Amino acid sequence: MFAILGVCVFLSPVTRVLLICFCAVVSIFEMWNAMRIMKIKLEPVPLVVFIVLHMLLCLFEAPLWGMIAAFGADILAILSICVVKNEAKSAIGTLFTLNYPLVLYAFIMWIVLQRDWQLPVATAAFGTWLCDSFALFGGKLFGKHKLSPKVSPNKTIEGSVCGAVSSLLGGVAAWYLLKGTMQVSLVEAMVTALIASSMGQFGDLAASLIKRAAGLKDYSKLIPGHGGMMDRADSLLFAIPTGWFCYQFFGMFH
Repeated sequence: MFAILGVCVFLSPVTRVLLICFCAVVSIFEMWNAMRIMKIKLEPVPLVVFIVLHMLLCLFEAPLWGMIAAFGADILAILSICVVKNEAKSAIGTLFTLNYPLVLYAFIMWIVLQRDWQLPVATAAFGTWLCDSFALFGGKLFGKHKLSPKVSPNKTIEGSVCGAVSSLLGGVAAWYLLKGTMQVSLVEAMVTALIASSMGQFGDLAASLIKRAAGLKDYSKLIPGHGGMMDRADSLLFAIPTGWFCYQFFGMFH
């Protein structure tokens, strides 16, 4: 996912959105497989329709009410299909997947079409990458207390703290590279990286929770040695929207 975001810098807006839409569709089927193992049947058609429809709405610069209406219509479609089939568990699982990860993917689609999308995405990406790397090293060197032993046994509180602190460097790197794209200070960029990477750690745990419930090591074997799309995108799905909101908040004071 980090590589995809890096490539996005050189792509046209349409191609950026198509690439993220592809990632979302792959994630739908990875979630479908995880839910299938848990004996929860998803309805993939309305999920694919939602993400493709949202892509089109973004590309044609539809107003916010149009996107909200599409979201509501998809909820209605999911419930209608599941009521007809008398599948309560299917309704719950499909609605869950609509909100996680699809709504997050949809929001990222919208973000990468904005004029000043580069700095929030770069801050989240650099911060999350450093956080993941230093959390691993910090956990091995200092880790004594498990962060969430049942969900992710290898993660420690000490490693998590090391990762969060190191993410500040990601904010510094993003600010120096792209400071001309938004009016924010270095301190604001560092705070954004810290908050975004912390939310990224939460996203990692959320994805791990589903994997553990399904008894999976990875969501798929899409990327040999690295797992599936959800394994690569779990942190960024939370970090990028958080980075965007943080910068919008700080922008109100400039």
